[in-house]
Amino acid sequence: MKYPYNAAYEPPFPAAPVVLRNSEEGLRTEKVQALLDTGSDGSLVPIAYLEEILAPPVVDTHIRSQWGEWRAAQLFAVDLELGSLRLPGVFVVGDELGSEIVLGRNVVNKLRVLLDGPAGQSDIRP
Repeated sequence: MKYPYNAAYEPPFPAAPVVLRNSEEGLRTEKVQALLDTGSDGSLVPIAYLEEILAPPVVDTHIRSQWGEWRAAQLFAVDLELGSLRLPGVFVVGDELGSEIVLGRNVVNKLRVLLDGPAGQSDIRP
């Protein structure tokens, strides 16, 4: 599955459309663009998407931002779909500040991803 980079960023950012699911409630989001961030340990999802699918929080925790400060956060377990791929029970941080889904290494490491910068596209395979 090949996806174009998000050209709204300079330089363009690797991205892919995803669907978030709460299989227990039978709820899902529409396809939403997610950034593929190999420098992020975990994945972030705006709280609005998690509320939309009634995803229950799993645990309260603390995370450290890219600037080094610690803040309280909640982890949620969601099923994640990328094209025909389904990743069940992925832990994501509910992000109260951001507006974009960021898929970190906890997701990216489960996939075969080719970041083709010169072509401006990502190729994602199981």
